[in-house]
Amino acid sequence: MKLIHNFKSPNFNERNSDKIQLVIIHYTAINSLSESIKLLCSKKTRVSSHYLVSKKGDIYSLVSEKKRAWHAGQSYWQGESDINSNSIGIELDYNPSNKNNKYKKNLIISLTKLLIKIIKKHQILPEKILGHSDISPYRKRDPGINFPWSFFEKKNLVYKINIVNKNTLIKTLINKWFIKYQIRSQRKKILFMLNFIGYDISLALKKRVYLKQLMNSYSMRHSYYKTKSYNLKRIIYVIELHFFNIILTKLKK
Repeated sequence: MKLIHNFKSPNFNERNSDKIQLVIIHYTAINSLSESIKLLCSKKTRVSSHYLVSKKGDIYSLVSEKKRAWHAGQSYWQGESDINSNSIGIELDYNPSNKNNKYKKNLIISLTKLLIKIIKKHQILPEKILGHSDISPYRKRDPGINFPWSFFEKKNLVYKINIVNKNTLIKTLINKWFIKYQIRSQRKKILFMLNFIGYDISLALKKRVYLKQLMNSYSMRHSYYKTKSYNLKRIIYVIELHFFNIILTKLKK
């Protein structure tokens, strides 16, 4: 896999963490590759990423992995808020609002190779490969509803929810757990499970409009379980299934 080093971004500093644990996937939402490079390499913008993948499949190395690129912004995952310090950011040459609104085959092939390289080098777990909308659900939508998460799931590169039987014993234990902590309403249960998975629920606790944004972000990541229309019942089912997957994994350890 060949990397292009012709362009370098000045927008980085030192990491506050020695361990790289996450990969965050973004889209540029810009009309052309040249404009994307200009934005990511301009001192004025104060934004960057470690890599930029073009529609043709060219991979640009803009910031060294050793450095803290400024790609995540205000974000959160599993208790961590300085996502830039423990992550690698990958920008994709894609804009949902214009003719550049297709994830091209060459782009996906190159992204696959890049992910394999990063995962092997840093021993990153599948559940740690996330979209920008996962870590910033109230302000970001990238990599968007058209990003082929299912393709990467089949490659075992990102987390896949397994269909499991929620047997009576487990359901009883979980229900007792909810009751113990006075989590009775469906809304509170949903927020508890999303927080357990890793999402920032701070704003969703305050207003229902933010809860819908949060669940939209979740459903974009697990889009293969939903239609283009918002299916609340189905999304709740997937959240529960995701939660049970994590619980069962922890019980096996």
